[in-house]
Amino acid sequence: MNSPELNQVLVENIADLEVTATRLHMLGDALDGVIDENTQKWIDENNWSGEIDEGNWWIAPKGEGWYNPEDEESEGAFFEWTDFEDQSEDNYYVTQLCQLGKDKVGIRFVQDQIGRGQWKKIVSELAELVSGTGFLLEEKKLSFFLPVKIDQKVLASGLGDDDIEAGMKQYRETLDLLLKAKTAFDKVIARIKQVG
Repeated sequence: MNSPELNQVLVENIADLEVTATRLHMLGDALDGVIDENTQKWIDENNWSGEIDEGNWWIAPKGEGWYNPEDEESEGAFFEWTDFEDQSEDNYYVTQLCQLGKDKVGIRFVQDQIGRGQWKKIVSELAELVSGTGFLLEEKKLSFFLPVKIDQKVLASGLGDDDIEAGMKQYRETLDLLLKAKTAFDKVIARIKQVG
């Protein structure tokens, strides 16, 4: 859609827009670092397994059916940090975190014990097991996904107070939902084992 007036304003303010875009990318890097740090602290506090690598991570509770490389388990279920339906169209990470653009970020349940065909046959049954946990069923991926939504005003207030941790408290609260959801996902894993 062509808008001559908007194009004119953009060009007249291009230097300010460039500075803004650079700051937004820097803020995204800082938020990504806070997510990594908080995830590692959470793993340690809750005695889960996990690996964090610059904005990518997986975590799993210890127990039967869960991926645990310390016990040399080569397969098992885990949770990973990812984009909803693997879509990443937003220009800025902060837009994704606050769900103010097209995309969402969050936590996906991943399993490798059964193939997609078997999974498709039981996914509606599994969805009943995880109802009430906050996880959504991704229509394309047919995976369970827990969206993370950081309130824009809470984040802005935390950043304004130079307390990024306070601004990201909802991320930590989302991680805590995994503790409550574990029982439901233990049932999912048990059902998967019956099928596999």
